[in-house]
Amino acid sequence: QVSAAGGAGSGGGEGSYSTDNIAANEGMVTRVLRGSAHPTAAVFHVAFKLGAIASYLLLGLFTNSFVIQFVVTVTLLAFDFWTVKNVTGRLMVGLRWWSDMNEDGSTAWRFETLDDPDSVNSTDYRIFWWSMYVTPVVWLALGIVAAIKFHISWLIVVLIAITLTAANTLGYLRCDKEAQKRVQNAVGNTFLQAALDRFLPPTLSNAVASRM
Repeated sequence: QVSAAGGAGSGGGEGSYSTDNIAANEGMVTRVLRGSAHPTAAVFHVAFKLGAIASYLLLGLFTNSFVIQFVVTVTLLAFDFWTVKNVTGRLMVGLRWWSDMNEDGSTAWRFETLDDPDSVNSTDYRIFWWSMYVTPVVWLALGIVAAIKFHISWLIVVLIAITLTAANTLGYLRCDKEAQKRVQNAVGNTFLQAALDRFLPPTLSNAVASRM
């Protein structure tokens, strides 16, 4: 009887420990989302990425059809690409990129950035960039595994994933670099204008500044 009671107590403790862990994780997610200025965008920014990876790894437990797994995974990857490129980047970090084809066949990159980068929410910033950096690394690791096992069909899926995630990452890195350049130029122009105003008459100062 004592042994049985002890076993029941131990089982109850393990169940309580598991429940506590789940509650702690839910509390952490809730705190992160509360700190976000755009929690819905943050959820979808991460959810499509996790969904595509989960579909690649786990959907085979529920179906033997490669076609179904391929379609579901690539569809989630496409949703993620479109959402990040057109919605979450603009809302979470104030950046947007796209490319146009010139008449000579060359590609021209276009960028949109916030006038005030300091207005970006710090939680949104971390969620956005961490997920953008980690996701291609995860797919690269999965690609290495698929190549080692000679799973050519799955390697095709991984190559699609790497192409889409890397394209978005590269586009936003270029956009972020352009935003930093604009901030540096604005700061430099401000200091230059202040120096000209200090040492030159207003009329001459404005004339010099307008030519630079």
